[in-house]
Amino acid sequence: MVDRFIARFGEDKIALLHSKLSVGERYDEWKRIEKGEARIVIGARSAIFAPTKDIGIIIIDEEHDSSYKSDMTPKYNAKDIALYLAKQNNIPLVLGSATPDIETYYKLEKSDGILTLKERANNSKLPKVEIIDMKKELAIRK
Repeated sequence: MVDRFIARFGEDKIALLHSKLSVGERYDEWKRIEKGEARIVIGARSAIFAPTKDIGIIIIDEEHDSSYKSDMTPKYNAKDIALYLAKQNNIPLVLGSATPDIETYYKLEKSDGILTLKERANNSKLPKVEIIDMKKELAIRK
């Protein structure tokens, strides 16, 4: 994904924030964001705290993943912070997932905020799905 962004926007416009960066590298990326040199921030959950200006959109990929919640102090949920930032800046928040978090799905279904892709990437086929009534299945095995 990062390579696609670099190919489209150029490496100089993108800041990467993740745990494998040294303290110095993280500082350098932070300063690039703060100065407005990096206009796109890609990173782990802590990237939501980047000192961005003039935010245009926030995208959270694989939003169902529990790693967006931090159990360390200070405890936070990056999705909640993203929603707050989106409202404060009057910008779209995209929560992407093939298997959305049930709470997210419920909230969005009520708000009419769900956009569904009708085709899969690269025109790949959907897997065959079979629903099995486990009550009947267990009754047969008894």
